[in-house]
Amino acid sequence: MKTVIGSFTIFISVFFLMGTNHLYSQPNTLYFMKGIPQTKDINPARPGIAGGFYFSMPFLSKIDLSANTNNWSYNDLIHRGSFNPLSNTLNNTFQTSDSLVIDIDKFRASIDNKNFAFESAALTILEGGYKKGDDFFSVSITEREFGELFFSRNLIDLVKRGNYPYLGQTFYSGNFGVNMQHYREFTFNYSHDVNKKLTVGAAAKILFGMGAVHTNGMNFKIASPAIGDYLDVSTSGKVNISGPVDFGYNSSGLISSVHRIPNYSIRDYLTNLKNPGIAFDFGVAYRVNTKTELSASMIDLGVIGWKSNVTRLTENGNFLYRGVNLNNPGQTQPFQLQPIVNALRDSLISEFKPDTLGSNFATLLPTKIYFGIDHQINDVLSFSGLGRVRIMSNRVHTSLTAAANAYLFDALSISASYSLMESTFDNIGLGIGFKIKAVQLYAASDNLFSPFHPAKARNMNLRIGINFIFGDGTDSKKRGSLNPNCHCPF
Repeated sequence: MKTVIGSFTIFISVFFLMGTNHLYSQPNTLYFMKGIPQTKDINPARPGIAGGFYFSMPFLSKIDLSANTNNWSYNDLIHRGSFNPLSNTLNNTFQTSDSLVIDIDKFRASIDNKNFAFESAALTILEGGYKKGDDFFSVSITEREFGELFFSRNLIDLVKRGNYPYLGQTFYSGNFGVNMQHYREFTFNYSHDVNKKLTVGAAAKILFGMGAVHTNGMNFKIASPAIGDYLDVSTSGKVNISGPVDFGYNSSGLISSVHRIPNYSIRDYLTNLKNPGIAFDFGVAYRVNTKTELSASMIDLGVIGWKSNVTRLTENGNFLYRGVNLNNPGQTQPFQLQPIVNALRDSLISEFKPDTLGSNFATLLPTKIYFGIDHQINDVLSFSGLGRVRIMSNRVHTSLTAAANAYLFDALSISASYSLMESTFDNIGLGIGFKIKAVQLYAASDNLFSPFHPAKARNMNLRIGINFIFGDGTDSKKRGSLNPNCHCPF
């Protein structure tokens, strides 16, 4: 159990200490960009070329980085403190300190009853495709990883307040935990223009899991005696792990050590084919008339079965928790996070006796659903709207995006967007694709300002890549179409 708590602690620490929420995969801004082949990743019925073929620069065809929270940021928990330079006089002017402080009160005021932090990254190693007549084909190989941390406000209350508010009561912490996966994805994409109005597309994905940690609803039930000098905590939950690790146990059955499986190399990890999975994308685009197109897609409807180096840890134990002192007025040294983390971790693991069973498990991918509308104003400009629903760990997250899109001279694609995401209203995005002869560079993000203020960011994402496009059938006569996917003018 010590290893699981340690992994959980490391995930939190890395997330916060980086000072940023990385960057939310496949920006909404990308969806309506013109002439970009990677639009098929969000809707397989919307390939970005009208004809010819393309291939992407190895390892630079697309780099996708992302992260978001439910409207709280790193700065809500950790920020620079303040002090009064003339504290011995009546002076209300405070200056910013050089030291960081942990502000539990501000953090608690910023979060909801149920909270999450999500990050993901993807690196496409190889990609290529072509469009001939009514049909479009493409293939790609991509490395993907994602991680989700989830917790309740009650858990923060427990750390902050200790046992005092719960004297003589029963307290429930709510579910908390972490889910992380790394897998390889082989994608085969196909779309077909059924007629001048309707295009349908689908992608089949063969998956191979590299490593995973999956928490199944860790939670606490706490009973506090009236005397109030401790909390009697009972906990339950399961943690499934697939990775090249072995656990050691002491005489009491507690996890005492964790180490890498002997003679297991990074090559063994990256060539592991023992955790297969499968996923599908589906998309449709319907041109209502020469001006308006409706579209919808479902992305990453899939599952991975984990069979290699699997360990299951089941918790059902009790321990006494006596609190952690976060407010010591006499403290003169800068506040340090590690002693607090260690104290909480030791409290959690001190009396656990987890059962370990080598049992296979399965994990679902975060599924995304998109609904879009695009209206052409003239040969260059269109306006669009997009709704997205993400489903992960039985939780639903939504966003809305409005965008203005321009396609100029068969070479320059620009999309400017505004999005509502997780109750945040400052998401101004931009997508740019620039093509010189056969070489195309593109980038898209839903929040341009987050990189300049990462400590305050709640939604960040970035997609960049390089393509080589040959024989593209998009020409000036077709720029007036809703997008260059349609090779048949009305």
